[in-house]
Amino acid sequence: MIEAGSETTSAGLNSCMRYLAAYPDAQRKAHAELDRVIGSSRLPTFDDEEQLPYIRAMAKEVLRLRPANNIGTPHFTTADVVYKDFFIPAGTAVALQGYALNYDPTRFPDPEAFNPDRYLGHPLKAGAYTAHPDANARDHFSFGAGRRICPGMHLAENSMYIVLSRLLAAFEIRPELGPDGKEVDIDTSDDAYEDGSNTVPKPCKLRFLPRSEEARRLIVAEWKEAEANGYMLGNIRVGVDGVLSA
Repeated sequence: MIEAGSETTSAGLNSCMRYLAAYPDAQRKAHAELDRVIGSSRLPTFDDEEQLPYIRAMAKEVLRLRPANNIGTPHFTTADVVYKDFFIPAGTAVALQGYALNYDPTRFPDPEAFNPDRYLGHPLKAGAYTAHPDANARDHFSFGAGRRICPGMHLAENSMYIVLSRLLAAFEIRPELGPDGKEVDIDTSDDAYEDGSNTVPKPCKLRFLPRSEEARRLIVAEWKEAEANGYMLGNIRVGVDGVLSA
């Protein structure tokens, strides 16, 4: 599960970098929230998550726009099923049309746009909404539906929160510069994604600019600390050579 979650989460994070560069207004809102809650003397932690609703909304929005598995995970019916006017015989492969649900304009106005504000009314994590008996209360359908919903959704959301919050606390994410010295337009259409069942963005050059001299010093200090002492993965210390101590 960790291996699968790592690959799909990295694809989601790469998508988010692309959308942030293409939607600077959304990035400015994230920076304002981080400055208000965190300040500039440290990086965010999981203890700050409840105070950073826009960062959480940002993760939900990119998961809605670019679900990791674009055709859903097929399941087989174990018995004949009658749903409304449809007869579905046993042994039928059934897949949730997550993309169609996530782009339903009656639920998500202007569905092609990257707009984290639409999720400020969904302050909880996806698990709270996937368990809701009313499908209309769902935040998005990118983790599937039913009893066999994606078991890695908690790993994905936690990973996206901590990476997004810390990157945005330290950096401004900007498009690359073209030959004329001007920023290039960032493509967020389907053409910007690889073919296949997983939603993987094609390579995209971006600039990560320290937001201030204080941010630059913080980045360097955090890197030196991680290089010297590793970092904590739960209660396990991990370094460049692997697990250091349990």
